[in-house]
Amino acid sequence: MKKIYRNIVLFLLPLLALIFISPVNKRLKYIGLKHDCFNHGLWIYDRIVNNPKPIDIVFLGSSHTINGIDDQLIQRNIRKGNLSVVNFGYCRLGRNLDYVLLKEILKKKHPKYLFLEVRENEDYYSHPIFPYIASDKDVLFPWPFFDRDILSDIWTHFSYKIELIQDRLFTKALSTPIRKNDFGFASSPDTASGKSLNGAKKKQNRPGKKLTPFERNFHMSFARGYLKRIDKLCTKNSIKIIFLYLSSYGTSLSKPKEYKTYLKYGEVWIPPLQIMQNTDYWHDVNHLNRAGAKAISLWLAGKINTIPDTNKNSNPVRQ
Repeated sequence: MKKIYRNIVLFLLPLLALIFISPVNKRLKYIGLKHDCFNHGLWIYDRIVNNPKPIDIVFLGSSHTINGIDDQLIQRNIRKGNLSVVNFGYCRLGRNLDYVLLKEILKKKHPKYLFLEVRENEDYYSHPIFPYIASDKDVLFPWPFFDRDILSDIWTHFSYKIELIQDRLFTKALSTPIRKNDFGFASSPDTASGKSLNGAKKKQNRPGKKLTPFERNFHMSFARGYLKRIDKLCTKNSIKIIFLYLSSYGTSLSKPKEYKTYLKYGEVWIPPLQIMQNTDYWHDVNHLNRAGAKAISLWLAGKINTIPDTNKNSNPVRQ
C-alpha cells in the first residue's frame, strides 16, 4: 500500500509542477469572471491593458466606489490640465484586491493620484476574487501568513488555473469585445425610503463587542500589511495616496476607525455631512444613488482642484 501511495505522489508531483509553471493568458482570468460583478473585471483589465488612453487619477474600492464615484463627471470638472479619471471599484471587500489591481495598473499606466476607499472599519479577510486574478507568488506568499483564507485562496487559485488550461486545450479561444466606455461608474437612480434608511441606521449603530488592543491589532494586521505594500508601490512610482471615507448611511463614526493608520501614508478626505446624511442621496443603506454620486463627485472635483502640484507627503487634508 505504501508503494502505491508513493507512486501516486511521484506521478502527481511533475503534474503539479507543470501546472504551477504553466503560463495562463491573463485576460482569460478576467473573462472567467463574467458572472461576477456584472462582468466588471474584464472591463477593468481591458481599460488598463487594451485601452491606450492614459490614467492619471485612479479610484479603488468596493461597490461603494462603483456607485458613488462618477469618474466622467469628475474628469469634466477638473481644472488641473487634461487629467484622466477612472473608477476601478469592484464589488465586495478585501484590501489585497486593491494591491493586485494597482500592480496591474502600474504595468501599463502612470497615475499621479490614487484614491483608496475606506469605510468605518477595514475588512479582516481576503477578497473573494483575489485568488482568481493574483499571481502565483502573491497567492502563495500573502500578507500575513496567518491570513484566514490562505489555504482556500491557494486551492481556488490553482484549481481555477487548471480550468483555464483546460479551456485553452479543449475549447475554442474566447473572444469578448472590448467595451468602449472609458469610465467605471455605475449607479441606480432610485431612492431608498427614509423608513428603511433609518431602520438600518439604528441597527448598524448598535454597540458591538469591544476588542482589546491586542485583538484589534491582530485582526487589522491583514489590511495594514496590504496598505503598507500599496504605499511602497506608490512611493516607488511617485503616486500621491488619498483615502476617501465612503461610509454607510447614518453611521455614528465621523471618521474611520483606522484614521491614524491612513495618515501614515496619505491624506484622508471626509465628505460633508450634508451629502452623507441626505436621505435623497441613497439607493440603499450602503450605496449612493446617482444624485448622491453627483453631489460627492462634484465635491471631489473641487477638492482635487485645490491640490498643490507637489509630490506625496504634503500635509494631510482633513475634511
